[in-house]
Amino acid sequence: MKIPFLAWLLQGLPEAIGIAAVMYAVAGLGLRWRSILSTGIIFGVFFYLVRWLPIAFGVNTLLNFLFIILVFKKVTSCSLASSIRSGLSVLVIVVIGENLFFKLFVSMGLNPEEIYRNIWLRIVAGWPNVILLLLVSIFFNIIFNRGTGKGAWYTGEHQ
Repeated sequence: MKIPFLAWLLQGLPEAIGIAAVMYAVAGLGLRWRSILSTGIIFGVFFYLVRWLPIAFGVNTLLNFLFIILVFKKVTSCSLASSIRSGLSVLVIVVIGENLFFKLFVSMGLNPEEIYRNIWLRIVAGWPNVILLLLVSIFFNIIFNRGTGKGAWYTGEHQ
C-alpha cells in the first residue's frame, strides 16, 4: 500500500521518530534526541520504501519490525534482548494506539475510506498516534531510567 510523499513527510516520519523515542526510553538509554532523530529518519525512510514493495498486507509490518530491531541494536550497541523488548513494546503501543484512534474517528462519523482518500485528513488522523508515542516515550523514560540519572528530561547529548 503506497503512501503519498506528503503524508509520509508530515505524519509517517514524525511517527517513525516517535517509535525511535519509545525504543530509546524502553532500552534505558534516555531521550538522546539527536540520536533519536537520526534513528527515526532511518526508520522512516525504510518504512516508506517498504510501503512501495508489491507485498501482501501485513508483511510490511513484519519487515519493519525486524528492521527496527536490527538497526536499533546496531545504532545503540544494546543487547539483542533489549532491542527486541523495545521493538515489541513499540509495536504493541502502535497497534493499540491505531486501533483506539481508528475507533474514535469512526465514532465521530468519519469513514475510513474518506480518511484514506483525503491526504490532509489522513495526515491529521495520524497525529494522535505520533503524540501518543512521544508522551509514552517521556513516561517510559521516567520509569525505566529512574535509577540511572537518565530519567525525566535527560538527553545524554552533552556527555
